[in-house]
Amino acid sequence: MRFQAVLVKRLARFGLSLAEEKSSLLRFGRFAERDCREMNEGKPGVFDFLGFTHYCGHSRAGRYKLKRKTSKKKLRQKLQAMKDWLRSNLSTPSEQVWQTLNRKLRGHYQYYGVSDNWDYLLSYRDKVIELVSRWISRRSQRSMSKTDFYKQFLPGHPLVRPQRLTNLFAN
Repeated sequence: MRFQAVLVKRLARFGLSLAEEKSSLLRFGRFAERDCREMNEGKPGVFDFLGFTHYCGHSRAGRYKLKRKTSKKKLRQKLQAMKDWLRSNLSTPSEQVWQTLNRKLRGHYQYYGVSDNWDYLLSYRDKVIELVSRWISRRSQRSMSKTDFYKQFLPGHPLVRPQRLTNLFAN
């Protein structure tokens, strides 16, 4: 609470103000779980920032760890944008679309490829594959089932896979 009071004063010196509807105090950090349990407040706070949901977690050794995962709101927006892009490129040659699609996937993996976010990267890739299979099926006069798409089309036109995560906690 002291920090919030100081922050309001500091922002006022520069003619800025704190947006109350977007700001809140929440328990967060190494002792957040313990403090929430003692105060009967449920789970520690979670917040979204820069497309990630930040939450309190534990490492494999059982110690406190700040974890990040792709924000569900951003994931939905990215999938909708991909769907719109595929729809707008129905008549573009497949090779061009495939190159651009791989660039888009690589960019997504580079931004969201951080510690503890592997499951969301794979989920995004799987959902993009579903969208692309639907797109390929719409382009053809003969529809292609999902199994045909996985067996016939994907081996000849591979999609980029997430390869490595950026460790945000490296010394």
